[in-house]
Amino acid sequence: MRKSAMLAARLALAGLLLASSFAGGAARAEAPAAEAPTPDLLGGYPDGLFLRTRDSGIVLLPGARLQIDGAFFPRQDPKSGLFVRRARLELRGWLGGDFYFDVSNDFAPPPPAGTDVAPSALPAADDYLAFAPLGDRAILQVGQFDAPFTLENRTSDAYTDFIERAMTARTLGVPRNKEVGAMLHGVVADGRLTYAVGLFNGDGPGFRSVDNQATVIGRVAVTPLATGDGALSRLTIGGSAWYGDHVLGPEAAVQATPGGVVFFQPHWTVGPAPSQLVELHEQGSTAAFAGELSLPIAHRLGLRGEVVWKKQHLTEAEVSATGGLSPMGDAVLDGLAGYGELWLWLLGDDRLLPVPGQELPLRLAAGAPSFAHGLQLALRGEVLKEDLDSDNHLLGDPGLATTRVVSGTAGLTYWRGRFVRLSINYVLNYWSGTSETIQALIEQGRLEHEVLLRAALSL
Repeated sequence: MRKSAMLAARLALAGLLLASSFAGGAARAEAPAAEAPTPDLLGGYPDGLFLRTRDSGIVLLPGARLQIDGAFFPRQDPKSGLFVRRARLELRGWLGGDFYFDVSNDFAPPPPAGTDVAPSALPAADDYLAFAPLGDRAILQVGQFDAPFTLENRTSDAYTDFIERAMTARTLGVPRNKEVGAMLHGVVADGRLTYAVGLFNGDGPGFRSVDNQATVIGRVAVTPLATGDGALSRLTIGGSAWYGDHVLGPEAAVQATPGGVVFFQPHWTVGPAPSQLVELHEQGSTAAFAGELSLPIAHRLGLRGEVVWKKQHLTEAEVSATGGLSPMGDAVLDGLAGYGELWLWLLGDDRLLPVPGQELPLRLAAGAPSFAHGLQLALRGEVLKEDLDSDNHLLGDPGLATTRVVSGTAGLTYWRGRFVRLSINYVLNYWSGTSETIQALIEQGRLEHEVLLRAALSL
């Protein structure tokens, strides 16, 4: 009896231990696995702010850009003073990890009607959609954006070393800055090769093609010694090409100094009152080639230079009362321009800003926004040489013959991260040439001085 009771007790204890074991195992099985930290849905990253869904399927990167500029001259025209250059709201982001978009709108007031302003000074914004299934190696981009011609033009105006891009890009290379079209671009070979090629309307920013023609534009830049760690390890050499055609295309671009002094005028009047308006329009082929060289040294000091050659066929057309065009003469513009730049960081270094010439989609990265201090000194010398010829000199085109501009710029910029910049530029221009417009400027003095200011916020 005692043996039976003891056996029963042992069996009961064994059953209790077994049940306890199963219960514990079940509890462990039912306990949730250690979860990954929940990602922040709203926060900051090195380029600004982000908002995303819990699975990061939708990432929104809101932005804004405000630029208050000032231009001051000894002369009376153009007028000195402050003005709102850009007042832009931006929304960029990712959809599903492969599709990127940039939608922007600028609220800066336009120049007064009838004012001659270089198109590069007008606040056109980016509006495009991109497909990037291979990351930054291959990005198909469609919409309106900076044309892939010259290093300067593929550097956002928020991060240029000077308040305005060089004449080489701004005046001769890409007068309208942005184009509407499709482009394949990216960075490959561990960052040693940057490429871009696209098909565009060739008319600058706008609703639709003006003349049903197309333009091919492309750029490539290589860093041949990137595998080393010497002084030449960041040396970049590149080139750009542009070829397009037009049939009574857009009006040729106004050309002006960074402060807005016009030295090439694409429209004028002829004859006694009532005088007739004549405009210079793009007609026929346009071919341009550019070369670039950039040598940053130890992130503190660097040299940069670019050269552009361009041949553009044009027509001198009479403008009717209804806006129609009647060609009256054929013209050809031959241009050559180049600049050389020296930059030096007195405080901070060039890692404070994005890599010049690479306008890639923004991506979330570890780290909070940086508000490091930076102080950059930059010096630039440049020259522009243009020859305009026509088969009808009776039209009195004020740009006929030669236009020569030699310019020097000294710039000092304070940076607070990538978000705040305070810049002052001193520009000295020297006029020479035989065109009517240039001769009128020479009568006021061969040297023209400008002091430019910019207080800007970019997010």
